[in-house]
Amino acid sequence: MSSPQVLLLIDASPTSRAALTSAARLARQQHGELIALFVEDQDLHASAGHPFTREISALSGESRPFDRETLLTRLAQQRHQIETMLTELDRDAPLRWRLDVVTGPVFESVRAAAQTADWVVMGKTGWSAGHGARLGSVARRLLESGCRRLLLWQATTESEMKPAPRFGRSTARSVGRATPALSSPMAADRRAPIVALLTSPQTAETVVLAAHAIAVATERPCHLFMRSGIDPATLPSLVAWRQEGEPPLVLELIDARSAEMAAPPDPSLLRTLQETRASVVVLAADAGTVTGRPLAELIAEIHVPVILVPSATP
Repeated sequence: MSSPQVLLLIDASPTSRAALTSAARLARQQHGELIALFVEDQDLHASAGHPFTREISALSGESRPFDRETLLTRLAQQRHQIETMLTELDRDAPLRWRLDVVTGPVFESVRAAAQTADWVVMGKTGWSAGHGARLGSVARRLLESGCRRLLLWQATTESEMKPAPRFGRSTARSVGRATPALSSPMAADRRAPIVALLTSPQTAETVVLAAHAIAVATERPCHLFMRSGIDPATLPSLVAWRQEGEPPLVLELIDARSAEMAAPPDPSLLRTLQETRASVVVLAADAGTVTGRPLAELIAEIHVPVILVPSATP
């Protein structure tokens, strides 16, 4: 049986650098292989072949020549930066990884590579991060293509998923309507937990599995928001999680009225996600329907990294 594969769409952008740390940590936790995919956009190659092509600086607005030699030099510099970053991963802990460099259309290249990956990791915004975009074009197209693989969107370098400091156990207590599965160090740990939204019985198990994997990989507590109509006892991974007691878990029932099949979408769920402290938000692909928002817009409105799990098992 082959080991899990974590596919990382990588370049030299700030969000890609941040996503690399998260992807490496996830690959180690899954005892899998990290595959860094660097796509040299064929459209850039074609554009650089024309003598009249010029590029405009996003900072100064100045126009300058953009020839093939400039492009090749820049791509070589990016590959060198990426190789350096990958080599430095072994300083933390041993990791199996490889760098795949392909020339072609970016979206099609990523989608083809994602067919055999267990996780797909990429920046939400890539190079557009500094210009107000909240969801990059490749991320949006992957989202809209119905890609059935699990996707992790890393938002910013500030949200890099690092292990939380360890604290001793405290006495278990109830928090509002939430029921802790065990004693939780959340009060002592000021860093935000993993937050997951369980929207339907069909996707709940997959969401719990993803949330657990990230919680283990980042050594963070987890807060699960579960809509009524979902029976926790029918979710094997949740039952096992509560029995094992690690990582710390809080399960909270929400949205009792809109759980009925005939109920309209509930936009208040988006407010719940936006107002809850989170390091990462885990969603199923049906979350857009539940909240009454197109899925791409929903993800763009969540200002922390987002993990999207499929509505159906691949």
